[in-house]
Amino acid sequence: MSAKANRQGEAGFTLIEAMIAIIVLVTGLVAIANLNLVAIGSNSLANQMTAAANVAADRLEILKDMSYTDPALAAGGDLDYATAAAAYRREVPVRGVGLIQVAWQITQVDDRTKFITVRADIPGRLGRVRGRSEFTTFRTCTTPVFGCPTT
Repeated sequence: MSAKANRQGEAGFTLIEAMIAIIVLVTGLVAIANLNLVAIGSNSLANQMTAAANVAADRLEILKDMSYTDPALAAGGDLDYATAAAAYRREVPVRGVGLIQVAWQITQVDDRTKFITVRADIPGRLGRVRGRSEFTTFRTCTTPVFGCPTT
């Protein structure tokens, strides 16, 4: 057998085949890295949204626990944190999440009913809201003898 016949029988990779394999591998690794970054961002937002829901629910429970005639339950407030009066808003620090901005609005429906709406915002970049949680309930005064307002 000649040397040329031996070379034709050798199976191996050429430089071009190796470069193509490296390009395919790098493309796959970049896609996996991007997927991990998206997953980390989504996990962070979900964590913040859970915290916002908990803060809003806590504030709603505090407001529901107050006496119907408590001055803190006076009609007013604004759901936009930036324009809400100081009596109707709070910044709540949550460990591992940051600050959650919570604001509430109380609307007097009639002599015995008030709507309470609480909104918790996750502040984002450039003053935008990254996420939001909002709950609404109502309070009704059922014992007029013990201090329900009368008109």
